[in-house]
Amino acid sequence: MINQNLKKKHKITSIILIIFSLNSYSQNLVPNGNFESYDLCPDHWCQISYCQYWDSFGQNPEYYNTCGGGEASPPFCGGLGFQYPHSGNAYVGLYIFNRTVTNDREFIGTQLTSQLIFKQKYYISFYISLGGSNSYQTTIASNNMGVKFSTIPYSESNPAPIDNFAHFYANTIISDTVNWVKISGSFVADSAYNYLIMGNFFNDSLTDTLNLSTISNLVAYYFIDDICVSTDSLYCENWLGIDKNNDKNKEISIYPNPATNMLNVESSQEFSGTLVIYNSLGKPVKSLTATGTKITLPTEDLPSGLYILKINDNKIRFSVVK
Repeated sequence: MINQNLKKKHKITSIILIIFSLNSYSQNLVPNGNFESYDLCPDHWCQISYCQYWDSFGQNPEYYNTCGGGEASPPFCGGLGFQYPHSGNAYVGLYIFNRTVTNDREFIGTQLTSQLIFKQKYYISFYISLGGSNSYQTTIASNNMGVKFSTIPYSESNPAPIDNFAHFYANTIISDTVNWVKISGSFVADSAYNYLIMGNFFNDSLTDTLNLSTISNLVAYYFIDDICVSTDSLYCENWLGIDKNNDKNKEISIYPNPATNMLNVESSQEFSGTLVIYNSLGKPVKSLTATGTKITLPTEDLPSGLYILKINDNKIRFSVVK
């Protein structure tokens, strides 16, 4: 009986140790991957260094946090876009294509919590949303947002190279200005990397773009949130913060986005009131009084560009393409 009890205790202890070992091994190697921790609250553009563990690895990316004000406070972000954080209170923004300057890019970077293991498989996930503003001409959608790992750090004065290579990237154009789009995949480490860099590492000739405005299109600008790198394929899913802010628009959906001649609005609850469409300058350009759970807004008279639909207390971004 004693031997059997000892065997049972030994078995239980072994299981506990295995679980503890797996939990210890599974971790996000990206420090402050949700950008919540900061040294200073941002109050203007170009303050990525205020975010703990992150810095510019090329040009002047933005850090947005609700603790701040002015151009650095979500959801309006100084006119560069309208978006709530995917989780928590913060995210970052950068441009990955500039039509007037050849191969002009912004990059963010951080040192990983531990060095990658050679030939080890890693899983990557992050969320992006297209910014955009007619007033600042950030009305281009692009592909190639991706991740590159490095053994050395870079800086604003010594930017990461644009050498047409990324360990993982989105090869399709991301044009959603309303929702956060998840980008995820995996790669096998071909070196013992220490640093993670995010941006577009491909030159202009290898970057596909989509113009969202007929007025002027200058820059492809994206928001980024909840970056995760782990050896566990399921860990990043469990690590993500609670998407509290997106609950504001959870019961309302719009389609198609981008729109051409009409925009459909669906609500899980009966709506009765006035819907107002604002342009990127905050000027109302169309309104409609309606009742129901499904409403159709004509958009054939709206020029191509980015807009905000206000319905009750919800503000939802969409674009029109002609």
